[in-house]
Amino acid sequence: MRALLAFASVLMAGCASDGADEVVAGRIAYVNGQIFDGRKFQPAPLVVQDGRFVEAKVETSASIVDLQGGHVVPPFCEAHNHNLGSADENEEAIAAYLREGIFYVGILSNLPRLTDEVRHTYNSPASVDVIFANGPLTASGGHPIRLREFLLDRGNYPGFTRETLPGQGYFVIDDEADLERLWPEILRLRPDVVKIILQDSQEFERRRDDPAFFGQKGLDPALAPLIVERAHAAGLRVFAHIGSAEDFHVAVEAGADVIAHLPARDGPSPIDPADARAAAKRGVRLITTAVLIEQPRRRDNAKLYATVKASQIENLRTLRDAGVTLVVGSDDPRTTSTPEVQHLRGLGLFGNADLLRMWSTDCARTLFPERRLGALQPGYEASFLVLDGDPLADFDATGNIRLRVKDGEAINIPESGE
Repeated sequence: MRALLAFASVLMAGCASDGADEVVAGRIAYVNGQIFDGRKFQPAPLVVQDGRFVEAKVETSASIVDLQGGHVVPPFCEAHNHNLGSADENEEAIAAYLREGIFYVGILSNLPRLTDEVRHTYNSPASVDVIFANGPLTASGGHPIRLREFLLDRGNYPGFTRETLPGQGYFVIDDEADLERLWPEILRLRPDVVKIILQDSQEFERRRDDPAFFGQKGLDPALAPLIVERAHAAGLRVFAHIGSAEDFHVAVEAGADVIAHLPARDGPSPIDPADARAAAKRGVRLITTAVLIEQPRRRDNAKLYATVKASQIENLRTLRDAGVTLVVGSDDPRTTSTPEVQHLRGLGLFGNADLLRMWSTDCARTLFPERRLGALQPGYEASFLVLDGDPLADFDATGNIRLRVKDGEAINIPESGE
């Protein structure tokens, strides 16, 4: 394991010339680093006190850390996954995230009863910070019911049966009466956000009562604005799972805050530029999850893979050009957001500075909009990574992490396999 940069404790009291330069206990200065300002790197010190960056002279710090020219960036982020929130390989997943410099994670579907058992393992300086959506809102026979039942049969949800999955793994809402009846229970479980399932809304009527589409449908699109209205009244944001360009349109018009997924995972589905402009105007953000096309069933079909990849590029360009904020998320519980950002890099649409912002600043602020995250400046939470190279020149430098600091505290994560 590469050794972390050692702290050099330096008493500065002898340098003080007046009260303004007195040394402050616990204050740390990081010097000789190249600091990312969102577009470029520039030399500047970082001073940390009580877990935040502060505006203060280096000379007032009780200890100094020499970064030796390292490149300092905000921590990385995973906006969409499902690999936390239960005891199953929980510690391994936390370690994997921290090892890759990913400090913030959005778990957009989980079973609250299982999550309660491990909730104490998150949201601390030594762990990842997580938001949980709990069970998503869907229709009878909609996604993710089929997936949940498949995983249940494989033993993934100890203590659950098919009869007890509703209300934990998902909520079935087919009409306004269901929404009225279930809403108090949805709130009682205290989700951080509300997730709704929109799946090929343009075919809702055809699929609604057809068992052939079990697991391949979602909410009545007419219910989406009603759910958003209730969620916003309760102070909750709405994340909308989508599968098509029509779902994107429905989500934007309904007032959803964040859209999870690009459309067109199984065929072309171009986003209307007018919808993209409307999303940008309303501040709607989109989680990319583009790496899902690398799954074998898609990758092994060369024609489908090429078609979907071309559609991804078209939709991402439409969203980018409209000014929609794009954030990195993989939706792959076997891994982290690192393969997602590498996939996006390979599409050739984004510069390295853009990718860094999407993976760090924009993603963290999407998950935790009430917190001051993602900037290396006074008043913001003192969480950052020190890289051994310049990621604007070579993006692979994002994998060469020399130092991890979270909430003002250096953390040491063993390399994989140690």
